[in-house]
Amino acid sequence: MGLGSIRIRVVTSRDEILSLEREEKAVHLAFRPSDRDLFSLVKTCPGIEILQLPASSYDGLSKFIKMFLASSGIHLVKGDVSGHWHDLNNYFVIPSYVLEKIKELEVQGRTEEEIIGEVTNLRKISPDMVLHLLHSSFLSAVPERPDMNKI
Repeated sequence: MGLGSIRIRVVTSRDEILSLEREEKAVHLAFRPSDRDLFSLVKTCPGIEILQLPASSYDGLSKFIKMFLASSGIHLVKGDVSGHWHDLNNYFVIPSYVLEKIKELEVQGRTEEEIIGEVTNLRKISPDMVLHLLHSSFLSAVPERPDMNKI
């Protein structure tokens, strides 16, 4: 059984946070969130596992909010959703072939740097996201993990 794709919900304004589905597991905030926005996100999506922020927003987070997110079980990832058009689709999709390529390179014994380099050339995904995927449960070929927004 192959790996499924991963859907990351792209949120472009704080007004969208309260309208998110409770089941969202991966979210990209395309705006600079306040601490209040992040608390609201965790309350709205209690099972969120991955939060991706652009580098400028990521670098501006306080140590407190980073600790809060980590203690809430949320992995914070720096990066963009390159090539995504929010007006066409609310989700940025990491296709299954990317996950399969990461797993294939890992099995070949490639270093993290080599894997990141090859995967970011294959598809515009941030190095931090590739690193997270490499060390996450996303690469196990489980029949279905609907809780991870796979399609």
